[in-house]
Amino acid sequence: MIEVEVCVGSSCFLRGSEDVVRAFQALIEEKCPGCVVVKGSFCMGRCTGGVTVKIRDEYFSGVRQADVPRLFDKYILPHVR
Repeated sequence: MIEVEVCVGSSCFLRGSEDVVRAFQALIEEKCPGCVVVKGSFCMGRCTGGVTVKIRDEYFSGVRQADVPRLFDKYILPHVR
């Protein structure tokens, strides 16, 4: 099972981490229910970059809700099929 961690610390929360989590959850339900788990994580030490997401030991900073489909298709979907 693939883990996706989304920072929900103060800085990331104010920049929309809740929307990022919801976007990942919606794509998981639509494309591969049960194959990915989304977890909230406190500070990942990249506060100045915006919402930080960790997928399979790779970090992405400045993630917005609109970025989630691209990240999902490129970094998650190929590993669950």
